[in-house]
Amino acid sequence: MYILALAIAILTYALIASRGITGIPPWASMFFGGVLMIATGVISPDQALASINLDVVLFLITLFTFASALELSGFLRFLGFYIVNKFKTPKRTLFGILIFSGILANFVTNDGISASWTPVILESSRRFRINEKPFLYSLAYGVTIGSVMLPTGNPQNLLIALNTGIVDPFIVFVSTLAIPTIINLLLTYPILVTLFKKDLEAVDSPDISVEKIEDRFTAYLSLFLLAVTIVLFFVFSILKIDILLGSLITSSILVLVSKRRRDIIKRVDWTTILFFIGLFVFTEGMVKGGVLAYLFHYLPPPSSILSIFLVSIFMSQLLSNVPLVAIYIPYMISYGATSPIDWIALAAGSTIAGNLTLIGAASNVIISESSESRGGKGFNFIEFIKNSIPILVINLVVYYLFLR
Repeated sequence: MYILALAIAILTYALIASRGITGIPPWASMFFGGVLMIATGVISPDQALASINLDVVLFLITLFTFASALELSGFLRFLGFYIVNKFKTPKRTLFGILIFSGILANFVTNDGISASWTPVILESSRRFRINEKPFLYSLAYGVTIGSVMLPTGNPQNLLIALNTGIVDPFIVFVSTLAIPTIINLLLTYPILVTLFKKDLEAVDSPDISVEKIEDRFTAYLSLFLLAVTIVLFFVFSILKIDILLGSLITSSILVLVSKRRRDIIKRVDWTTILFFIGLFVFTEGMVKGGVLAYLFHYLPPPSSILSIFLVSIFMSQLLSNVPLVAIYIPYMISYGATSPIDWIALAAGSTIAGNLTLIGAASNVIISESSESRGGKGFNFIEFIKNSIPILVINLVVYYLFLR
């Protein structure tokens, strides 16, 4: 089974890396890879079903429902105009996207902001009449770096906060990670300006036409329920209740009350949901096929902050960060690496891993797919790595200096 699982893994990553030639999006390649794990007998259908983390899948569906409603109501288009009117130049808009997306990601997760802000990014770039790539990269780096600060910033942080026994995880995360995260966000801006200097020169003055929210009821209802969701996240975390319940309740109220419920559900980013389902099944095949055991045998043990950083960054490129954390938590516990700083290192390392390759974080895939589905450009696998390496190196150094 090892050779078969390894062959499927190589094929899957080859398809993802060659999407510029084949035109096959990453979600389709990953879903195909997961199905191959079942079809070839690497894992059974029952094992595949059991591997799908329904907490993560349902959590994303609920957040994507809010993103869909806000886009459908015209609020996101309105916000796109507002961003351009407020910041007025491409460089200042780039900075605004980087900082605000990074902060907001902590309350609605990086995947939620990625889904809801990508249409805003496209609208903003069209107002400036410039290439949308700089803004898309700013969003990708913003939500990745910014989401490190809180347990609610991304799914892998949630897994760590809820499954490792950290006492008062919100306080531990903020007190340890807030300052280095802010520093990393600020250091990322000049790098982006340097990388996309030519693209950030607006051809004309931005179109500052006044835009109105088309469906105020749906917009205000969505914003109100989203605010309630954020409050419930904090309350349920304190009461030791699964925070998924909060977003399930509010999103179900949204589709119950809104008359545009069918259109809202149709606009949900279902391709990303398929990506996650395929990813979980694919990862289970890597585990059962012995590929991961072989890799872990040759990787350094979690005996230091640096080794945890390096392993989580590297392995996230093979599994994506959420499945990696789910697998690595019991491995670290068995090794005895269970101090709060060890878990914080895993959270930081697995999150900034998204700043290396396209599939290092699901949020990258969400942004790329969401942009392409709306007529924009997506991320190229090789191009993403070239642009991301200097940012990842700086992220790693800053977090290591603060955590060691």
